[in-house]
Amino acid sequence: MNQTWEYKKPFILIIDDNPTNLQFLEIILKKENYDIAVALSGFQAFKIIKNHYPDLILLDVMMPKQDGYEVCEIFKSSSNTKDIPIIFLTAKTETKDIIKGFELGAVDFITKPFDRTELLARIKTQLELKQSQERLKRSYKDLKNAQEKMIELERTNSVLAMAATTNHELNQPLTVLTGNLYLLEKSIGNKNLTETQKIYIEKMNNSIIKLQSILTKYRNPASIQFEKYAGNSNMVVFDKEKNLNKNK
Repeated sequence: MNQTWEYKKPFILIIDDNPTNLQFLEIILKKENYDIAVALSGFQAFKIIKNHYPDLILLDVMMPKQDGYEVCEIFKSSSNTKDIPIIFLTAKTETKDIIKGFELGAVDFITKPFDRTELLARIKTQLELKQSQERLKRSYKDLKNAQEKMIELERTNSVLAMAATTNHELNQPLTVLTGNLYLLEKSIGNKNLTETQKIYIEKMNNSIIKLQSILTKYRNPASIQFEKYAGNSNMVVFDKEKNLNKNK
């Protein structure tokens, strides 16, 4: 089945304490039709993210007060921001610095001075990966919802099949019971029945009527609900019963 995903311009947050770097990156990325926000520190970045989650963060490593590693660690420790891909911007090329960044959750490094072609290629790669992950999550969610509906339908069909069998199996003995009770009452004669016998016969008739009403409810699939009963077991509840219980 073909499905069209809604397109939106990728939003990139740049965190760098160097205004020249910010201006350079902002000019390049805006030409590529990206939405851009800039922050001179991690504190400014946190304020921006409260209002708008970026699709990608470009994060400078060397910054005063909070360096890029600290800012990255804070982002990755929050459930709201942990999935935002982070690319470090750094002049550091030592292996230990790169390893540290990846251990904290960064997805890539871009070294200074920036090469425009490399910069755009790495950004595009990470944005495409994030979009693919989001599509997979939506597909998984749609599939899970479809499976849950299918399971619910199968359960309802099982109850209906059981109800049809119950109706078939019980209707005949109920009919016999009703007929014989009527014949018993007529054979004795209403005048000859004691008050106690009349009470017994009335109770039996009421019980038969109640059983017939229960079987009638079983024939209505729209009224079937499932609720937790005890442990992992479920109980079939009908709408009318449910409303009566709430009103008690």
